[in-house]
Amino acid sequence: MKKINFLIVIVMFTVACINVNAQLDRLNRAVQRGAERALEKKAEEKAEEIVSREIDKSFEKNEAERAKNEAEAEKALNRVAEQIEEAQKNQEEAEAQVANIPSEIPEVSNVPYTPSESEYAFFAMKKGTVQVFATKDANGKITSQTRSTVKAITGDKKAFAIEYESEMLDENGKPADSDNPQKFNYRIVVKDGVMYLDMKGLFGAMEGIEGVQVTGSVTKIPSNLSVGQKIDDATARVKIGTISCVMTMTEGKCVAAENLTVGAGTFRCFKVTQKTISTVMGRKTESSTVTWYAKGVGAVKTESYDKNGKLLSSQELKSNS
Repeated sequence: MKKINFLIVIVMFTVACINVNAQLDRLNRAVQRGAERALEKKAEEKAEEIVSREIDKSFEKNEAERAKNEAEAEKALNRVAEQIEEAQKNQEEAEAQVANIPSEIPEVSNVPYTPSESEYAFFAMKKGTVQVFATKDANGKITSQTRSTVKAITGDKKAFAIEYESEMLDENGKPADSDNPQKFNYRIVVKDGVMYLDMKGLFGAMEGIEGVQVTGSVTKIPSNLSVGQKIDDATARVKIGTISCVMTMTEGKCVAAENLTVGAGTFRCFKVTQKTISTVMGRKTESSTVTWYAKGVGAVKTESYDKNGKLLSSQELKSNS
């Protein structure tokens, strides 16, 4: 009987242990699940915190970039406004230089006249003289030519005028437009040893085009040029429709007297330098020219440079007959 009771106790203890282990196992699994959920929740919270922080950073960065872009855009608009204002001011100042410029061309009679060599200025001075000028690019390649003919000389010893006709030619010396030859007329007046060249004469070809207006002062070059002598300033305006270009030639000076050889021969020349400021729609461009003048012949050679001294183009006398 004691054995049976003992066995019963053993069995009951074993069952109790099994139950306890099962409960412990359930408890352990519950603890694990709780720990996992806690970890997951913590991880989710951490992830949300990181995402939120990154979103905030991204938003702040975007806001900073947007503010920066807006500031730069505003600065750019202000610069454009300033440039427009400056351009308008420049154009107004340039236009004011040519407004109401009185004509300085002396009056000349229509009586035919033949000047003596002592009266020669720096232009072709004999009726019938034909000159051909070649225009070259910076590399020395001929891009076009001009043929100029002395058509008439009128006046008297006090003041006389020389009438010229010029025709635009292509690089081969043929009319630029055979069906519609591009010719224009201009003149110079010589009085008291001073040559007066109306600025319209420099842009005569343009003035013949519909809608083009040329105004400006005269260029005055003394017939007795000497090294160191200064040349008066001159201004011209070429207006095409609503677009206006104002050119002002300043700082003219005779810097040398020298012999120069070109296609038409060798000539004793006076070397003159000038600076030109062109204003188109308020934008200023600076350039300079060097011209070699020979008495009784004119401009034997001209070189044009940009403001940095780089050669842009040149023109030289190819023939003189």
